[in-house]
Amino acid sequence: MSSAPLGPRLDAQLSRRTFLSLTGIAALSVTLASCSGGGGGGARPNPREAVALALPTYVAPREVPGGIVSAVEGMPTIYTQPIQEYYDSVTKAPLSGGKVTTFQVLWGAPPQKAPANEYWAGLNERLGGTFEPTLVAFDTYNEKMATTIASGNVPDLLFVQDTNAVAAKAINDGVFADLSEVLAGDEILRWPNLANVGSNAWKASAKNGHLFGIPNEDPYLTNFPAIRWDLMQAAGYEEMPADAAGFLEMMTAVAALKSVNGKQHWGIGAFDGKLQAVVEWMFRAGTTWQLDDSGKLVNVIETDAYADVLEFHTQLWKAGVYHPDALALGTQGNKAAEMFTNGQLAITVDSFNGYFGANILRDTVDITEGADPRMFVPPAVDGGEIVVQRNDGYWGMVSISAKAAEDPERLAELLDVVNYWRAPDGSTEALFIHTGAEGYNYTLGEGGVIEDLNDETANNDRAALQWLGAFKSPSFVVAPTSVEFVENFQQTLEPLIAATVPSPVVGLYNEPNVSEGSKLAAVDTDYRNGIVSGRMSLDQLDEYRDAWRKAGGDTVRKAYETALAEQV
Repeated sequence: MSSAPLGPRLDAQLSRRTFLSLTGIAALSVTLASCSGGGGGGARPNPREAVALALPTYVAPREVPGGIVSAVEGMPTIYTQPIQEYYDSVTKAPLSGGKVTTFQVLWGAPPQKAPANEYWAGLNERLGGTFEPTLVAFDTYNEKMATTIASGNVPDLLFVQDTNAVAAKAINDGVFADLSEVLAGDEILRWPNLANVGSNAWKASAKNGHLFGIPNEDPYLTNFPAIRWDLMQAAGYEEMPADAAGFLEMMTAVAALKSVNGKQHWGIGAFDGKLQAVVEWMFRAGTTWQLDDSGKLVNVIETDAYADVLEFHTQLWKAGVYHPDALALGTQGNKAAEMFTNGQLAITVDSFNGYFGANILRDTVDITEGADPRMFVPPAVDGGEIVVQRNDGYWGMVSISAKAAEDPERLAELLDVVNYWRAPDGSTEALFIHTGAEGYNYTLGEGGVIEDLNDETANNDRAALQWLGAFKSPSFVVAPTSVEFVENFQQTLEPLIAATVPSPVVGLYNEPNVSEGSKLAAVDTDYRNGIVSGRMSLDQLDEYRDAWRKAGGDTVRKAYETALAEQV
């Protein structure tokens, strides 16, 4: 975890909150009790019963001086300089004494206990009570959650991966509070930081119109392509071609150069899923699962556009655009990214963390003479619009124990805690949660620069506790050494995000998708690699589709169709 207060998604922020007065709590009692199945005597809503989703009202996070705020929905704010002033987004401690128990992921080593752990001691003070987490390594998380739920001793707050079997069963069994009415419409404004969650994340995480947690919001798009503009120019191109045919011609010319300034290069390194996605954008192949014109659920490999995607890849392969070891490189993690950084490739596809966190852009310029890496919007097949599959929009959510929610005042208090944890960029709460205790984890240097004290124990104490799963709205922080790339980054990412479309099956639990996943992936890899490399013929696409269906594709489809039929 980064110690910076304004990092990508995993550096969560805290947001403003307004505390309920005794009158406000009383006014909410009926609503809170009816949603929790307790206090007011109302029956707990049946999560299998489909209802119309009452979306919480969205309020954009407070703008912080120096942040580049986009008008494009789903485009995170970009920060290119340290925050100069912090404001208090919380005016009262969330807890009135007592404790809050949690079940959350432990990514590293366990923390020290307070008071030796000054971060934990400071957290208790700021929350107004005692923070008692159950910290579980990710590789045993679902197993431990099942055991915890079976014990009947469910913590107040839990990070829930809601698309897996354990969570799906727990939701259906009523383990978590239904927050639908509590957070519907303007009701959420009582917790302003929660109102910063985008509507896309609420829609994606809802179950049959019910909200069983605060979604851990993700950006609309994670990976995007970059190209060596200098290699384009060396091949005679001053701008990106207008269509797919022109793109093929350009990449063929770039690969044919073989070397520039004495350094050998190839067009594309790895034939992998990230590059596959970019070509699918170009041919408007759509989302992995999609509804056709008749309303039937189909997989992208069953579409006509997918045949065009594979044919385009074979043309790139035959033209010598791909590295000779492209199939192997597709399974070798960051090897292709390293080759791009070293000046050996014309194109790469990576994330913000890769380009700016791992310094791919900066290092490429520094390592290779004349290198000019730029992110780009790939052209559509016919020069029209591209279609980009949107990310799921969230990864897991913070749920509240239904038992704890039986008390309306306790439910409000627990929402206060999550509201505190999700404080926005520029708040003192976010600075503490994600950077730590001043003098223990960091100091503020000249110009607001956060200077990490590089105390491994202290930083572990912070990182082990902060991952509750209630993260701030996504934002990007760019180091001073990479500011020169920001304009191109923004001008590229905005149209890509505007072109995204959501999948119709986001947030739906599908057991066969888990159990048959490895077999489906094996079929997909074998046929895609075979067709693109020439080992198989494109005429075998129908054979590919049949093999995929028999390996579990039709079973997965049926499970999704059943789940969709239950939706409103």
